[in-house]
Amino acid sequence: MKKMLTAILILAITTVAFAEVKLPQIISDHMILQRGVEASIWGWADPGEQVSVEFAGQIKKTAADANGRWLVKLDPLKASKQGRNLSVKGKQNTVFVKDVLVGEVWLASGQSNMVSGMKQVPGTERAVYAASKSNDLIRLFKADGKATRELTNDTGGSWMLTSEQVLHTSAVAFFFAHKLNQELDLPVAYIIIANLGSKIEPFIPPQEFVAIGSIVRGSSNTYNSMIAPITAYAIKGAIWYQGESNSGSESYFECIKALSAGWSRAFGMPDIPLHQVQVAPYSKAKSRCSLISDFVWAAQQKAAKEIKGVTVIPIHDTDISVTRIHPRRKQPVGERLAAQALKYQYGKQVITSGPVFSNAILKGSKVIVTFEGIDKGLTTKDGKTPTFFELSADGKTFVDATAAIKGDQVEVYSDQIKAPKFVRMGWYDTAIPTLQDKNGWPVMAFPAKPGSLHVRRIPACGTKE
Repeated sequence: MKKMLTAILILAITTVAFAEVKLPQIISDHMILQRGVEASIWGWADPGEQVSVEFAGQIKKTAADANGRWLVKLDPLKASKQGRNLSVKGKQNTVFVKDVLVGEVWLASGQSNMVSGMKQVPGTERAVYAASKSNDLIRLFKADGKATRELTNDTGGSWMLTSEQVLHTSAVAFFFAHKLNQELDLPVAYIIIANLGSKIEPFIPPQEFVAIGSIVRGSSNTYNSMIAPITAYAIKGAIWYQGESNSGSESYFECIKALSAGWSRAFGMPDIPLHQVQVAPYSKAKSRCSLISDFVWAAQQKAAKEIKGVTVIPIHDTDISVTRIHPRRKQPVGERLAAQALKYQYGKQVITSGPVFSNAILKGSKVIVTFEGIDKGLTTKDGKTPTFFELSADGKTFVDATAAIKGDQVEVYSDQIKAPKFVRMGWYDTAIPTLQDKNGWPVMAFPAKPGSLHVRRIPACGTKE
């Protein structure tokens, strides 16, 4: 009899617990909802249970489906700096979500350089964060899910204010959000889903691996455990800092393409904004090699040209040490990503790129390199002649060349190459070219030959990370 009563009691507790309306972790205190779109609120209840959501003067009602899941869409919301409560009422209970703002929401994803926190940045950059600790209009959600091959319906994590543990979260994402907050004067949120040492493949939805074709299917475990559970949450776009772990990968462009297509589909955002960081120069090899430049940089630049919504920013000029895979400076990285968003998502007239390679013309034994997108004129970071230009007669063996700025062009020559056919700038893994615009934006490293771009593949060399 005692065992039967215990079983009945357990059943009663389980039934009551299941009957209570529940919310995912991302819909919790201090969250920021995306303005100007139909923001989704969802959760779980008994199958068929009536659920009512109330926020900002709106009341939306629905019923849980046969699996106990329910979802409502709020009418597009106006930005609001005022913290308000959102309530979700079921038949057994009412859940209150406190201090909800409305503004801009971005996904911040990638590997260790996106994970890296404020403690790793220089003191001048930590001071920017310290001065902003009381700014509760910048908030973040740090996902914390256990990797799984199976799709999950929720991820761990919680919303934080900048006054909390931001020192231990993404510095790049903070500076991105900080710049947007300054320029837009709106609440800004960033959702951190990033893993140390991760390749790109785990972030790609399983369906998109079919489109990649020849590469071996990845596990999608990061997508399954942390991204899929939040795809109903309205966002403005994504910032992406990853690629170090894919150095030497022939399929990186196809992976970026699949990532863009997969996230666009999953979040219901055609051509989702995806702003990439071109990974920093780095190599453990003693000899020059191009595991990053030929494979990752080339893929990132191609993606920015060919995939709608995708951009890329250079960071090689931000006091990089080529022996450190984690550059210390993160403020210029975040702010350059913010510039992409400000121009392409918010219509601001800001600079988003330095000059880019346009053409190369052979003139005698010299190569004249021209650029497009010049703003205030060509110069160098140190005021000296441009560095890391190389010439080749066969596209295989490159030699260091002398470069000189001639107005809006660069003249390149070498006594070792009398009839050059190929020219490149900064195109190996430890190259840090100094050519830039006078506005401070660097010229993107490029592989080229007179008259057209030329991406060169070389045998793997050195030691990969």
